[in-house]
Amino acid sequence: MKILFLVSQAVLGGHILSASTIARYMKKQGHEVCFAGGSGQLTRIIEQDMPFYQVPIPFFHGRLPCYFTLKSLPAVNRLRHLIQRHDFDLIHAFDARAYIHAHIAGLLENKPVTCTLCGGTDPQYNIPLTRKIMVFSEEQRDKMIHTYRWHRDRVDVLRTRLDIDTIINDTSPPNVALDLDPLVPSIMMISSFDGTKSGSIRQVMNVLSRLAEQQVPFQMVFIGGKGAFWEEMRQEGERLNAKLQKKTVHFTGPVLDAYRLLRQATIVLGVGRSAFEGMAYAKPTLVVGERGFAGAVCPEHIDRIAYYNFSGRNQQTPCSDETFAQAVKDLLQDEKARNDLGRFGHDFVVHEIDVKHGIDKIEEVYRAVLAENSSRFKARQCCSLFATMLPIWRDNLWHTVGMPLKRLVGKEK
Repeated sequence: MKILFLVSQAVLGGHILSASTIARYMKKQGHEVCFAGGSGQLTRIIEQDMPFYQVPIPFFHGRLPCYFTLKSLPAVNRLRHLIQRHDFDLIHAFDARAYIHAHIAGLLENKPVTCTLCGGTDPQYNIPLTRKIMVFSEEQRDKMIHTYRWHRDRVDVLRTRLDIDTIINDTSPPNVALDLDPLVPSIMMISSFDGTKSGSIRQVMNVLSRLAEQQVPFQMVFIGGKGAFWEEMRQEGERLNAKLQKKTVHFTGPVLDAYRLLRQATIVLGVGRSAFEGMAYAKPTLVVGERGFAGAVCPEHIDRIAYYNFSGRNQQTPCSDETFAQAVKDLLQDEKARNDLGRFGHDFVVHEIDVKHGIDKIEEVYRAVLAENSSRFKARQCCSLFATMLPIWRDNLWHTVGMPLKRLVGKEK
């Protein structure tokens, strides 16, 4: 089978790493695999395993985050040329934005398309019909079934996306050297420091201050991130370091293969892929999402945490800083509890997240998508595409015309 994997942009991020991991394993299965998307930090890494084709996919209509705009037409045209040149059997897109672009190109070139929806809130709009799609969590599956009225047989939950063997067998040194005290327990968190992470990171900073006030020994390492918010938090960390008169809070900035640093962690904080990487190393892992601390990865919480794709959305109201700080303190002071949670998390990712366990199921999805390519089904897909585009065009038009008018009459700043 000849497969084109498509992402919006090959940046450092969980679902891009997931896409490239699945693509590599499909190649190991004997499929001919290529990758496409906008260029980013991972482009050169992906190119080591497979061809990478530049297909810049726009993210914005003006300042509005958008799934499709007039600037998308060159991307669709580029995809069509790739399909014509390489005669792919199907396209596997990761995220709704990439899927809509791929779907249009696939319809025009008579090629089937599937997608993996990444992140619990994706998609913002309904997406065009295909025989089967894949999602990372039951939360997304329920959204597609109950909100967008997809038939349940068309939406498969597939959590598997991490190459556990690569993580635990990797003996290469980290790409960043940390000056840590080996006698002091280390808390680590991999995060992008974008707008969706601000609440969780601020709560972590509050917890660190509480631990320092209680004279609990710790070292904190924030892995990844850049920009204004990252700089703001770095300065706050420096103030805490100055107060403690020692280097306690560390900020690495962007790091390739950041998981290597987690080998040195005593406790891992995170969501999604960063949580899985900590669990792969058998580190006790606390999920810290958009609403702050959402619980430890343990038998009591795992069903709810997994339902929401380890995003922390299982925490319906923000958890108090006191509760979060006490959970961290208890783990730091209880080695047996750390070992028990670490073993549980490790067993979970090996059985539920390891990419090897999902390859057969993904191939099954591919076969189903390839089997459903009748003229009647394509007509349904065209109608579905039109229905998808209507609210996108409406919002684009409102952003172009309506918002300036509101500002002109003083109803919007």
